[in-house]
Amino acid sequence: MVGGGSGAGGGSGALSSGGSGASSGGSAPSGGSAGIGGTVGGQAGAGSSAGGAAGANAASSFDFSIWSLQLPTGSGTSPTTISPSRLLAGYSDAYFYLTADGGQAFMDPETGITTSGSQHCRTEMREDTPSGAPAAWGSSGTNSLTVTGKLIQVGGGASGRVTVAQVFNATDSIPLCELEYSNSTQGFELLYEEAKGQGGSPVDLKTPVALNAAYSFTLSLSQGTLSASINGQPVYTHTPSAATLAKNFYFKFGNYDQTTSAGAISTTPYTIVEVFSAAVVHE
Repeated sequence: MVGGGSGAGGGSGALSSGGSGASSGGSAPSGGSAGIGGTVGGQAGAGSSAGGAAGANAASSFDFSIWSLQLPTGSGTSPTTISPSRLLAGYSDAYFYLTADGGQAFMDPETGITTSGSQHCRTEMREDTPSGAPAAWGSSGTNSLTVTGKLIQVGGGASGRVTVAQVFNATDSIPLCELEYSNSTQGFELLYEEAKGQGGSPVDLKTPVALNAAYSFTLSLSQGTLSASINGQPVYTHTPSAATLAKNFYFKFGNYDQTTSAGAISTTPYTIVEVFSAAVVHE
């Protein structure tokens, strides 16, 4: 369950939009959470929402100025990436579109183009800085991503699972954690990974969520502690090793289905994640 990507550049200001998570060897309560809702966009004061023009394809208060979108299209091991400027200009397609109830749909087909570091195609946002560089921030201070949304459908039958957000280790180009929805538990799980291939099994967060039911979650790597909360309730906390905390990180969110694979590009919906708001805070 390794996502591709690398990081460089500095952190970004407070905004709206985002997501990620994971777990292994953590415990329940604790962790900072950011406010839900607000707008996403350019740099703002710590803890505030950032303004900016919303893209024509976006939900009512979305601003894509600090996100790049990776799609399951492209060629070889080079997926198509949509820049913040194109998102702000109203980009939409079969994989990324505005829903009738005002949310932003992220659709992942069963097969498509993957990165060299992943077996799975995706429709997923990657955090940038307000200046357009790939985000890469340290674990000190407050760093959180809060997302509201719902799952429309999840492919894969009883084995189906989809990553809806990540805290990504930019230094080593591996996820630190992934927040996943599992069809088998009908709820969220967390996968924690300090070294590639050593993530173990996801931890059941005991948070049942029905398809088409609204939820919110916050992923945080703040003051050296990784934490997650769902619907306002702390569900996970873990302190990474000192060596890991010395790395740089960024957030990802959207639809990274874990049962998709590299193959012919398809536009048939397999898994659909809908997002209403996302908020990133760095302070």
